[in-house]
Amino acid sequence: MTWITRWLRAGAEERPRLLVVGGASLDVIHVDGQRVSTPGGAGLYTALAAARAGADVTMLAPVPHPMPPELAPACERIRWVGPAVPVDALPRFEIAYDASGAVTLFHEYLGAEPDMAPALLDGIGPLPGCAYCVPFLDARLQQSFIAALRERGCLTVAATYGKAAREETTTVRETAAMADMFFCNDDEASVLFGGVLEAGTTVGSFRFVTRGASGASVFQGDHRTDLAGVATIAVDPTGAGDTFCGTTVARILIGDHPVESARRGTAAAAQMVTAVGPAALWSTEPSPYVPADPRATPDTVAIDRLSALLRSMPSLDGFAFAGELFPAVGDPSTVSWFTAATLQQYGFWYEVDGHHGGPMIAPIEGVERKGSDYLWAQYLRWSHVDPAAMTPERQAGLDVATWSVAARSDTGTDPYPDPAMRVRLAHDYGATMGALGLSPEQLVTAAAASERPMASLLRLLDHVGGYREDPLRKKAALLGVILRQRPESFLPEAAHDDAPPIVDYHVQRTSLRTGIVAVPDPALRASLSHRRVLAADDEDAVRRATFEAVGQLAARSGRDMGAVDWFLFQMRHQCPEMSEPQCAECPADSACAKSTGLFQPVFRTTAY
Repeated sequence: MTWITRWLRAGAEERPRLLVVGGASLDVIHVDGQRVSTPGGAGLYTALAAARAGADVTMLAPVPHPMPPELAPACERIRWVGPAVPVDALPRFEIAYDASGAVTLFHEYLGAEPDMAPALLDGIGPLPGCAYCVPFLDARLQQSFIAALRERGCLTVAATYGKAAREETTTVRETAAMADMFFCNDDEASVLFGGVLEAGTTVGSFRFVTRGASGASVFQGDHRTDLAGVATIAVDPTGAGDTFCGTTVARILIGDHPVESARRGTAAAAQMVTAVGPAALWSTEPSPYVPADPRATPDTVAIDRLSALLRSMPSLDGFAFAGELFPAVGDPSTVSWFTAATLQQYGFWYEVDGHHGGPMIAPIEGVERKGSDYLWAQYLRWSHVDPAAMTPERQAGLDVATWSVAARSDTGTDPYPDPAMRVRLAHDYGATMGALGLSPEQLVTAAAASERPMASLLRLLDHVGGYREDPLRKKAALLGVILRQRPESFLPEAAHDDAPPIVDYHVQRTSLRTGIVAVPDPALRASLSHRRVLAADDEDAVRRATFEAVGQLAARSGRDMGAVDWFLFQMRHQCPEMSEPQCAECPADSACAKSTGLFQPVFRTTAY
């Protein structure tokens, strides 16, 4: 089964199904010098965390008869299948930790674990689209399960632990390379790969390296994103990595970007370690989020006010992305053209002395065009001059000199603030598509044939350079909306399959001025008003609040994201960057807070 089929099969259901191979143990943990009995087991922690995060989980492991009372709650949260064994055949471990969280005492009894074998997979019914195998004490057993699951068409997930990484290094490395997702901690990454920075993987797979209280590193192929940890007071670190793994995998299967999934994983792990054993995982509440930054927040009153206005506009619809700036309807290169061009839809502004210095405006083909319209016109001209230029192969080989000619305005200069970065994005896009062995048309056709085409496209673009880097998926969502709203309807509509909010800087400015995003923090509000370049955490606070507010706006208005985005984006004409707002001509006038002194975050990013 191909790479693309495994990923799409795993996300085919609205509530995804996950198989966890490996089960529960009855452990003793040393806490503050006291011996405490508790349920344990990598499989149990991972399965419970995944179920709490929203997956439908089956755990394949020896099932004790009778069921010990301390394990009985698991049967209310997951489906536990496997060979029946007496209670004393369950694995048992005794573990203590030092101040750094390292294991200082480790007694083990494997029980029935060595009797696990891939043949058991054939007795549990239809396999879910995704399966995780715990790091058994025999690394070869884990590898045999991963191979068997892959042969059966499952998206595969594996992890390791310190002893296996040190003593069975080659086997664990082979398993890591075989699995679609692999989890380890920073010490294990040092043994296996030479360090966290060297832990990148092949295009088409993900790798996650936990760094304790410092957070985690997420690898999408060779692209790395570092996440901060969530502050907590650790009582029992047992199962923190398993909780991170289960939560992260479940959220990826549900449809979250891998970095956003890992953010949920860090929050769940931080909560889990505050009690002994899996106490937090017994909760019926959803897994926690990383706490929101209170300096910028959605304003529900303003959102309701603007939602009512959108509901009253029956003709409101999305833009068709057809006309003079776009390929002709029916042009066979349209999908390739939009896929190559949309990843460059970001950053059309200049910085002067640490402040916003104005938008990019330049003449092309005799017309003064601003920002995104200039880009569309440039790419259309480029494709007319060189019809093959938009293919991944040609984008992968793009150099600065070729870009300079393609981007040239009527004045003979390249108006973009960052031409070298745009060349790099084009190269990353083409290289990753080449590594995946896909054309844009094949990628979109596969997504379109799935039960949820938009969700499938976003899932696949998480592996594609130029799109994969943004956890909030602005450009990926924009491409999805374009392909859905084009007259050719490349991406069919389906129930519960809308795009996420498309949050660029125009939408952030509109959200701040209409009041659907409030900024109660005086310092941040002053920086926005004075159009200063922001620090990363300042920008993140505003963008995430906008993402939440726009999502609520779509849900409460009953409008799809294409229509909502076009409404907010078009307001840039009446509420522009460099001149006074024309409120009387604005369609949002009656529902607007008119906080016209506020400005979008001034922050250099390739996300928007």
